[in-house]
Amino acid sequence: MNTPRHSRPKGTLDFVPPVADELRHLEYVAARLSTRFGFREIVTPVFEHTDVFTKSSGDASDIVTKEMYSFKDRGERDLTLRPEGTPGVVRAVLENRLRIPVRLYYFGPYFRFGRPQKGRFREFRQYGVEAIGEASPYVDAEIVLLGDEFFRTLGISDCTTELNSIGCRACRPGYRKELVAFLYAHKDELCEDCRERMDRNPLRVFDCKNEGCREVVADAPKTAGHLCDDCADHYDGVKRALDRMKVSYGINDRLVRGLDYYNRTVFEYISSRLGAQDSLGGGGRYDYLVEDLGGPPTPSSGFALGIDRTMMAMPEKPPLPEGTQPPRESLAYVVWMGEEELKHAVELAAKLRAEGVATRVDFDAARPKRQFRSADAAGAACCVIVGPDELAKGVYSLKDLATGEQEEVPVNMIVPRVRALFR
Repeated sequence: MNTPRHSRPKGTLDFVPPVADELRHLEYVAARLSTRFGFREIVTPVFEHTDVFTKSSGDASDIVTKEMYSFKDRGERDLTLRPEGTPGVVRAVLENRLRIPVRLYYFGPYFRFGRPQKGRFREFRQYGVEAIGEASPYVDAEIVLLGDEFFRTLGISDCTTELNSIGCRACRPGYRKELVAFLYAHKDELCEDCRERMDRNPLRVFDCKNEGCREVVADAPKTAGHLCDDCADHYDGVKRALDRMKVSYGINDRLVRGLDYYNRTVFEYISSRLGAQDSLGGGGRYDYLVEDLGGPPTPSSGFALGIDRTMMAMPEKPPLPEGTQPPRESLAYVVWMGEEELKHAVELAAKLRAEGVATRVDFDAARPKRQFRSADAAGAACCVIVGPDELAKGVYSLKDLATGEQEEVPVNMIVPRVRALFR
């Protein structure tokens, strides 16, 4: 074969057979798991108006200042190839007036200019989820659980989860002031990039790979020690929820995210299979982004996982199942009455999902009436009711939302009964 006259642009990949089949398999797994957690797919444009990203990611972030592919079209409009997924999804939710709360998942190519290296490309693919309109720490934990199950399903057994809280707009200014003072005291020991970040985006110094900078920030103030009471309570709630869901995690009090919109919970998935670029992806809570893009105050949480990196970390490629698109699945809603019943609701949701049943729990609505409204808004097929009377009798109440019929089902029979209802 003659030497080709053309080659792909630097920092991009070709997915030729059978690699493309492996890519579709990975997306198939992600879509099936997302559906089981009550997420529905959204597809947004590959490019957006530039201010969607400058308003959300932060005009001092590395993404905006160094990495975006921006251009003017023939109408002199400022446009940018999307460097990440969340701002475009939030823009679409607001513009299309989707009913909130809403859970969405997505796949797609994203673009950032940087020095290509193993696991780092200028065009890369992500799988993301966004839970928009949900404030409970259980939601953060459930999103962490979804990512953990995704990697384990693909056989990445060494994947570990790191967790931290970076506070909110009420408590972070005090921490930022103390951190900047610390960095100025060690200014001469930092690299040029970190010296630039000290004033405009000081938390980004924790992401620096320079060994000298890493040694300096090892003694820097910790975010967890500066949390307000509400943020500390939320962080404790996330950890308790992860413990109840039996998700293993480690605390990394140096973990931050490179985007300005994050607050409170942040997390990252790590695999040693990738070498220095060891992150498979991550996410966290962003309670201000919807409002910053022109919507009402709306608590939200999500993640973005690197598809290319995940494929590199997979120990072996499972066979492609028939079909590359997940079938639409009916949704079950677990309705709970109080804190004691919530524990059983979380366990029941895990059992239903393990059997392939798409399941959601409304953690924010303490009143059953609101939970039933959420189930109706999500298009659920049935509700499984976990109340003190049911637990005392060893049953759950199963309500068919299409017919309105309700029956009591023994605890050990609820999963097959729900599956039978869906069939």
